[in-house]
Amino acid sequence: MMTSQLKNLIAMCPICNSPLKFKNKNSLSEHEFDLICTRCDSAYSFKNDYLNLLPPKIRKEICTRGILERKIKDKFHMSQLSKNEQDLVKGILASKYMAKQYFRNVVHPTHAAWSARSYERFEDIFILNYLDNLLKNKEVTFIDAGSGPGRYLILLGSKISINSCKELKRNSETAALYKYDRIYDKNLRNIIGIDYSEEMTLHSARLLKKYGLDQYLNERIFPIAGIVQNFNLNQQTLDQTYKVIVCTFQTLGNQENMDLQVQLLESMKKLALPHGTIIVSVFNKKLFKDFGLKTFYGREVKQTVGEIITSKQDENNSILRTKNGVYSKWFSKDDLEQLFKKAKISNYKIMDENSLQPIIGYEQYLKVEEQHKDVFPRAIVGLAEVD
Repeated sequence: MMTSQLKNLIAMCPICNSPLKFKNKNSLSEHEFDLICTRCDSAYSFKNDYLNLLPPKIRKEICTRGILERKIKDKFHMSQLSKNEQDLVKGILASKYMAKQYFRNVVHPTHAAWSARSYERFEDIFILNYLDNLLKNKEVTFIDAGSGPGRYLILLGSKISINSCKELKRNSETAALYKYDRIYDKNLRNIIGIDYSEEMTLHSARLLKKYGLDQYLNERIFPIAGIVQNFNLNQQTLDQTYKVIVCTFQTLGNQENMDLQVQLLESMKKLALPHGTIIVSVFNKKLFKDFGLKTFYGREVKQTVGEIITSKQDENNSILRTKNGVYSKWFSKDDLEQLFKKAKISNYKIMDENSLQPIIGYEQYLKVEEQHKDVFPRAIVGLAEVD
């Protein structure tokens, strides 16, 4: 991120939604600098090729290591946080130290466990099918709410760059999906990933370099460590573009309570304004007992997120937690609709196995019969147009 880009900084202060400025103009570096809010003086940073917008009191809770430090921190600091902030800290701590494994075992388009990969492949082609039509007539800002190790930053980056992701462009399974597209290059103006795990965000920045997307890093592709529920876009920079905000692969269900789930949807709606689309994908609770608790997306995923710790109450509520602290709430179609209503999102449709339609044109990546068999029974997808 060049210092001359200050005027075009894509985000505002997550605490008070005011502009950010360089903290010390005399020590500006293209690779590392500090930012401060012009109103509330909250401090943030840019280093390791990503912008860190985690609120200061959240950062304070996740930076210590060791048993003694953890005990001290729990005793003296956690009580200063709200219930929602404490639950966010739980989620952040659960994701620490597993970014590389998560990308390899859960996200990688050809190497991840099939039980995870097939579901994600449908999400990929569902979103690209939507963007294919939209980008013909509109300039778009794409935002991934819960971007993890940069799955969509890489996928969409490959479509705006001819020489990136060469191994995926050459692979017969992935070539059609990751191919360069002139319309994407012209009209997909910004690709933003927000994740509350600094480790995941750091790994996404490294992967963008590995896949040959260096020139777009923090120019058109932005990995950001932050909390979606309080993320604020710089509308002066981005208000001319149509927004597409996605929250996929159960990220909504990883929020530790209903209040955070509703807040995430409310934030997605706010980010989509004045004109945009929200796309949400979650797991169907009908398969929770027989698939979630027994299979849990295969051995590779268990190795990454930990074995399941559950109880009868968790099973009744379709909630699981893993040994590593990962939380996952599964939904019915009605459950997701109620969350949309609580977030005051209208003009939506919620799709399940009875209404999802197969996406054609990417058969090498995911066959129609695989969509019906491996994805539709597990998926619930919500789509809303926001004006």
